[in-house]
Amino acid sequence: MSQRHFPIVIVGGGTGGIAVAARLAEKMPGQEIALIEPSETHYYQPLWTLVGGGVFPLEESARPEADQIPPDVVWVQDYVTHFEPEAKRVVLKGGEALSYDQLVVSVGMQLNWKQVDGLADTIGKNGVCSNYSPQYAPYTWEVVRNFSGGTALFTQPSTPIKCGGAPQKALYLTEDYFRKEGRRSRCKMVFASGLAAIFGVPKYRKALEKVVARKQIETHFRHELVAVKGEQKQAIFRHLDSGEEVNMAYDMLHVVPPMSAPDFIRQSPLADAGGWVEVHKYTLQHT
Repeated sequence: MSQRHFPIVIVGGGTGGIAVAARLAEKMPGQEIALIEPSETHYYQPLWTLVGGGVFPLEESARPEADQIPPDVVWVQDYVTHFEPEAKRVVLKGGEALSYDQLVVSVGMQLNWKQVDGLADTIGKNGVCSNYSPQYAPYTWEVVRNFSGGTALFTQPSTPIKCGGAPQKALYLTEDYFRKEGRRSRCKMVFASGLAAIFGVPKYRKALEKVVARKQIETHFRHELVAVKGEQKQAIFRHLDSGEEVNMAYDMLHVVPPMSAPDFIRQSPLADAGGWVEVHKYTLQHT
C-alpha cells in the first residue's frame, strides 16, 4: 500500500471542509493540506429549498469541485474506506493511505431513503418529492406548481437532519405559493414530524406555533414516516409513543428522509455509541 504524509488531512470537500481548508491555508502558509473528496461537483445544498420553491434553477447550486479547492490545497479525489487513528492515517478506496499530524472530519450526513419502506421506489414520481437531493428538488417545484388541490403532506424524521428548519421552509414556501396563486382554500396543509414539537428550542417553538396557527397548518407530532405506498398515495406513520400505525392520504408528499452519520464513520474507531464522530461538546475535538 502506497502512503503519503500531510501535516493536515481534511476528509470531506463540502462547504464545511472547503471553508476549513481555506482558513488553514491562509493562516498556515507553507503547510501541506490534503482535502479528500470524491465528487466532481460541489453543491451549495441550502439553495435546494429554493429550487423546490421555484426561486432558483438547480444549476445555480452547482459548481465544479476543482474550482472550489483553495490554492495550495492538494485535492485527493477518492473515498475514505476506513480510519486508523492509532497509526494516524486514513485508507482510501483506491488503495492509497494518507498519514497525518492532524485530521479534520467534515463528511456531512447520510440520507437513508431505504429506511422508509417503499420510498426509494416512488420518490420522484406519484407526487412524492424532496428538497434534500439534487435529483428530486426540481420535482418538488414541478409538483407544487401543478398542484390544483387536495392534501399537501410534509414530513420530518425523529433523527438528526441537515438544517433543522428546512422541512418547514418547504412547507411555508409551498403554502405561500398556493395562497398567492389563489389555490390555498383548495389545499389542506399537513406537517407530520417524529419530533415532539414544531422546533426543539422553546423560544423558536413558541414563535413557530403562531406561524402554524396563522397559516392553518394541521400538525401531527411524534409521527415517524415508516412506509410510502406511491400508487395508492398513502403515507404510513408510526406513533412513537403508542406504537400505533397511522395512515394518511396525500396528493403531494414532501419527504425528509431519516439521516445518520455515513456508514464508514459509524463503523470506525472515531464513532460514539450513536455512530457519530465522538467530540467534546465545546471544542469539537475528538475525545
